[in-house]
Amino acid sequence: MITSEIYYGSGIGNQIWHYIVTRLIAERNGYSYGIMGKDRWKGQAFMPIDFGEEVIGGSGPEGGPPETLPEGITNYYKEHFRRHPVTNGNVGLPDPSLLNVPDGTKIEGTMQRMSYIEEHRERICDWLSYDESLKFPEYTHEDCCVIQFRGGDYLTGNSALPPRYYEMAMDNMRSLTNNGNLKFYVVTDDPTNAKKYIPEGEVIGSAISEEKDPYQGSIGWYKYPGGPIGIDYAILNQAENVIVSSSTFGFFPTWTNRNAENVIAPKYWFDWNASNGWWRPSEAIVDDWLWMDRDGDLDNGPDCREQFEEYKKNNPLYEL
Repeated sequence: MITSEIYYGSGIGNQIWHYIVTRLIAERNGYSYGIMGKDRWKGQAFMPIDFGEEVIGGSGPEGGPPETLPEGITNYYKEHFRRHPVTNGNVGLPDPSLLNVPDGTKIEGTMQRMSYIEEHRERICDWLSYDESLKFPEYTHEDCCVIQFRGGDYLTGNSALPPRYYEMAMDNMRSLTNNGNLKFYVVTDDPTNAKKYIPEGEVIGSAISEEKDPYQGSIGWYKYPGGPIGIDYAILNQAENVIVSSSTFGFFPTWTNRNAENVIAPKYWFDWNASNGWWRPSEAIVDDWLWMDRDGDLDNGPDCREQFEEYKKNNPLYEL
């Protein structure tokens, strides 16, 4: 068995990355898997994940290294980490050794690399099935676009998206759909700032729900306020037109959305505000999304990959 751990301090998107990549590595190598900390899973109210075999024991700080390993686990491996000289964030290079760890290993890292998951999209869609009662046909038609606004700690720094990001993205979405009647709806963890940044959008979903999600808002340093987080996840997962922010919460419901016709995302992902050509993580590009730069210009995924390959050629930062 191999194992990884989900933490109180992780939002649901980061938790999903850990689960998905651990399960894929196990299947690739013919191992069983088990996820530590399943009581910390922030999607318990709407998404019943298969956490694999029971993991007994093990202790240590969030992010490792562990003080003690679980029963039957004899190795510990932390994914390759390299800091970017401008942003100080993780460059996010692929780590082939992570995919080939020996049986009996606890793995650690962000694991946010498209090369780890992109060939398995349909299976992952099935793994991330959620409560069938979460159906929102009012937000899935062609006259509707759903915007995911990440507020809080994402209002400053290199990942911050200013109001003009959303203004340009909405203009681009109108052009893509050739629809002057397009109405914009916003799902968010920060309704106050969402209304300031996107005055044209109508805040919907968990932010206006009178219900509470028992697995949000009381555990971990990152707290998704408002009502049941599954409402926002499902709306993003069903919408035909989507504008996302550089947030791991928005990534998975949008990437596994089988109904999506148009998706606009910030070019360079976490470093939209700072990049002159790099992506962070380095494997963030989804081929069938459109990526918008700071001038409002759109590129498709393959063109972004080609541009980034040229950028990397003379940059030793990307040497494996």
